[in-house]
Amino acid sequence: MDIDINQMEEKWIKYWDENDIYRFEPDKRSRVFAIDTPPPTVSGKMHMGHSFSYPHIDFIARYKRMRGYHVFFPWGFDDNGLPTERYVEKETGVKPNENNVEEFIRLCKDLSEASEKSLLEGWKRIGMSCYFKDYYVTSSPESIRISQSMFLDLVKKGRVYRDLAPSIRCPTCKTSISQIEMKDQEMHTKLVYINFSVEGKTLTIATTRPEMLGSCVAVFVNPQDARYSQLIGREATVPIFDRRVKIMADDTVDMNFGTGAEMVCTFGDQNDLDLWKKYNLPLRMSIDKDGRMTDEAGPLKGMTIGDARKKIVELLKEQGYVVKEESIKHSVNTHERCGTPIEIFIEKQWFIKYLDMKDAFIDNGRRIEWIPDYMRVRYENWVNGLKWDWLISRQRYYGVPFPVWYCADCGNTIYADEKDLPVDPRIQKPSKKCDKCGSTNLVPERDVMDTWATSSLTPRIALTHFGYFDRYYPEDLRGQGHDIISFWAFTTIARSKMHDDKIPWYKIMISGNVYDMYGEKMSKSKGNIVDIYTVIEKYGADALRFWASTVSQGDDIRIKDQDFTRGRRTVIKMYNAKKLIDILKGQRTVRVFDDVKNPVNRWILTEESKILEALTEYMENYEVAKARTTLDTFFWNVFCDNYLEMIKPIVQRSSESGNYDEVDETLYTASKVMLDVAKAYAPIMPFISEEIYQTMDFPGRKISVHVDSWSEEKRRYSDADEVSYLVSVIDAVRSAKSNAKVSIGTRVKKATISGKRQTLEKYRDLIAAMLRIDDVEIFDGDTVGATVFP
Repeated sequence: MDIDINQMEEKWIKYWDENDIYRFEPDKRSRVFAIDTPPPTVSGKMHMGHSFSYPHIDFIARYKRMRGYHVFFPWGFDDNGLPTERYVEKETGVKPNENNVEEFIRLCKDLSEASEKSLLEGWKRIGMSCYFKDYYVTSSPESIRISQSMFLDLVKKGRVYRDLAPSIRCPTCKTSISQIEMKDQEMHTKLVYINFSVEGKTLTIATTRPEMLGSCVAVFVNPQDARYSQLIGREATVPIFDRRVKIMADDTVDMNFGTGAEMVCTFGDQNDLDLWKKYNLPLRMSIDKDGRMTDEAGPLKGMTIGDARKKIVELLKEQGYVVKEESIKHSVNTHERCGTPIEIFIEKQWFIKYLDMKDAFIDNGRRIEWIPDYMRVRYENWVNGLKWDWLISRQRYYGVPFPVWYCADCGNTIYADEKDLPVDPRIQKPSKKCDKCGSTNLVPERDVMDTWATSSLTPRIALTHFGYFDRYYPEDLRGQGHDIISFWAFTTIARSKMHDDKIPWYKIMISGNVYDMYGEKMSKSKGNIVDIYTVIEKYGADALRFWASTVSQGDDIRIKDQDFTRGRRTVIKMYNAKKLIDILKGQRTVRVFDDVKNPVNRWILTEESKILEALTEYMENYEVAKARTTLDTFFWNVFCDNYLEMIKPIVQRSSESGNYDEVDETLYTASKVMLDVAKAYAPIMPFISEEIYQTMDFPGRKISVHVDSWSEEKRRYSDADEVSYLVSVIDAVRSAKSNAKVSIGTRVKKATISGKRQTLEKYRDLIAAMLRIDDVEIFDGDTVGATVFP
């Protein structure tokens, strides 16, 4: 091998960039294929998950270009919201507060811009074919204007409200979150059995949240549970707090969990909230919004949740209330960003009303083609499981501001005018008075919007950025991971329905997750993180993309060195195959032949025709893994192992005999098929494909393989089966050599071959030359067989 893979790949990145290969410039007659590209966050480095899911979208983008489409494949960064804030806090040590809002926002913007420039090089390095010279960011004035405008649109449609309502809050991130941002996580904890008293007797309840005793507002049992039927309607006394609460009955109580009696607190979990609402129970909040215990917690006041849990158990034990403790593993609602168990609070929040639209969202989901189809079921399960309206306000700083002020005199809510957008009420004064009382004493809304409230508008943001919204919405394709179906897919479908009564795209293509070679999730603590740049340095980006194409859409993938090695070997094999053709060609110029006469050439063109038809069908159906596996088999087994080996003696013999038409025909056929192989691999392995393409002496080449047409070969010859039979003979002789422990390239004195005598006699000399046999003895036989004599 005399190819420096990394140097070669860097060369073509520069070439594509300098020649604007991926610029989107359609005219009114152009066939356009529009993609809603996932905008990655700027909070950190690229990882193996990126190098798996993003190439899946790129495979389709590159294929569609070669099918004659102008591909709208925009790039963007989701650089506003909590992920960016946490990144800035980690990098600078600066934590935001009400006194440094403008300074913190500036820090966020500065670090985002620096990170974006660095990350762009990484996305180029893995061969993404977006036009990186112009990209959008979700923090830009235009993106903020669109997000605020769509908020006002929902206000007009009666779909936005602000209310004192239960909200899900992350104590670590110190902000409210929505249901879509929760993740169930298995955690180890203690189930504490605590004695309550009921009229002088004991009632034992089991809880994983003993620190919530100060918030206990009721005890519930199942009405079918005979153990407690006589207690329903009585009162139980809460230990430590000496407060009486009612004993009530509800069918949702699990008789088999703990003792079958449970305390309801405001709020320990979703079940507490549901029963609180259902029975209009009192409200006692013992945890504040920052995760500290309140006055309601009595002796636990001021403690963190973890410390309070330990302390209350100590106090209960000291006073003899603890019966026992059990170690259990159970599912806990956590914040997907940081893994902290969520808490539920009552506070003023902004919501998008959409629970009444669940049927409409499911219907819209069914109008979209899901790839693979079973991912639609995950989407529908999520929609059917929605319990709350969408909470979109966040008590953070770097996000899209709500275009809202409040009248300090009459309490009226004042919305910004469309013409004044984008606006930041925390910094800018309103352009009007209170439309209810005329006061100018207006105070700003200080909360910002959830980042998904803006990310859910990416089709509109990206198309508007480039001036194409009215022409290409809905888009053709969205690509994304299955882990954010409930985040990005659902919210985008919901917003498109609410704003435009449309679907956002016609197809959605879902990728799986990346695991280590043992099927474990990767994490720093496990020490199984694989660095993307280390992989590229060792194997090349084409090999990385080859690995990404090994599984079907929706399937998870493991990181295996052998997959990267196979990809690298394929790159080298393509380079060497083309090099062999160059050696055979010498100084001759390739002539184009509309028809070929040599049976071996007729056979390879027939085989290629069949393969390209299959490849096209697979790619049209987004079955890239099947397409690549099929192409691998053809390239390695059919083209390299058989055809190229067969034409070596053909070219030599024809040259020696002066049959230059046959030489030129064979060189044309080999070059044509090699070029088509490069074009067929181009969507998956764009670098080596460009290298082969640019160095092929073949008429009609374009500026890049990636803007050339998809490979086609219509010629099929009825006599190609004869050479197919010859290939089976060659395989038999190779097997015989292997059985005799003779390498394929080692010359042998003699071989006996049985089969169709007429065909074997016709190709006797080719068999002998190709397989390095001094003497070939042929016998009639119903089946092919071979024996070699070293």
